[in-house]
Amino acid sequence: MLPLYDAHVTVDAGDTGRFGQSRPGTTPPGPGLDLSAQRFVEQHDLAGRRLRTFANGRIGYAGLPDGTGYLRISGFGGYDAASPAYARNSAVLDETLSQVITPGLRGLVLDLRVNGGGSDALALQVAERLADRSYVAYAKRARNDPADPGRHTRPQAVRVRPTPDRFRYTGPVAVLTGGETYSAGETLTQALMGRPARTVRIGQNTQGVFSDVLERVLPNGWTFGLPNEEYLTPSGGRTFDGAGIPPDIRTGNFLEEIAEGSDDSAFARALAEMRHHAK
Repeated sequence: MLPLYDAHVTVDAGDTGRFGQSRPGTTPPGPGLDLSAQRFVEQHDLAGRRLRTFANGRIGYAGLPDGTGYLRISGFGGYDAASPAYARNSAVLDETLSQVITPGLRGLVLDLRVNGGGSDALALQVAERLADRSYVAYAKRARNDPADPGRHTRPQAVRVRPTPDRFRYTGPVAVLTGGETYSAGETLTQALMGRPARTVRIGQNTQGVFSDVLERVLPNGWTFGLPNEEYLTPSGGRTFDGAGIPPDIRTGNFLEEIAEGSDDSAFARALAEMRHHAK
C-alpha cells in the first residue's frame, strides 16, 4: 500500500491505529495547519485584519479595498457543531454565501489551498453561485469488474446549475490551490474549469484524490477504504488522479511561505490578475 500515496486508500485498525498516506511533499490538512494558514493570510495579505468567519469557522471572508472579495474555505462539511446532517450543512453554506457573494463584487479570490475536502454536493453549491448558466462540471464512472481494471460503468455527467433566487457572481475568479487541496476541494476546482466566465487557477497542483471511497470490513474487524471511481473532464475524458489538477499560473509553495514568513506569492498574483481583468 505504501507506494500508492493515495489519501483515499486507508486501513482502520480501531484502537491499534489507522493507515493513510498522502502524496509525497504534501501535508494532510488539519486544524493546526488550517489555523496557521488563516493567521498567515491575515498578517501578510490583510495587513493584520481578521477574517470574518462563518460555518463553524470553516469559511472566512474579507472584502478588499479595490472591491475584490477574498473567500477562504477549509472544508465542505462540519458547518454546524450541533448537526452533521447534510441539509443543515447546505443551509449554513447557503446563508454564508448570501452574506459574502453580493452585488458590487468586482473580483473574487477563492482560496482552497488548505482544504480537507468533504461533500462534493456542498462543493458544487459554491460553483452554483458563480455561474449564470448550466454546464457540465465533470463525469463520474466506477470500476465494475474486479478482474479487469479497464472496465467501468457508463460515465454520468454532473452539472453545475445556477442557484435560483440568489445573487450569482459571474465576474473573474482566481482559485488558489496546492498540494493541501484535497478531494471535494479538488471537485470544486475541477468544476470551475468549465465555468463560463474568466477563471484562473494559481498556485500548485492539487492533491490528486477525487473518488468517493468504497469501504469494506475485513474478517478481523478492521475496515479499509479504496477509491473506485474516476472524475473525467467533459471533453477528452481526462482524470487528474495522482498528479492533481495543475494551476494555470504556478507560484511558490504555500506551506514553505508560511514556515518562512515570506510573502504570499499566489495571493499577490491573484490580485494582479484581478486588476488586469478590471482594466
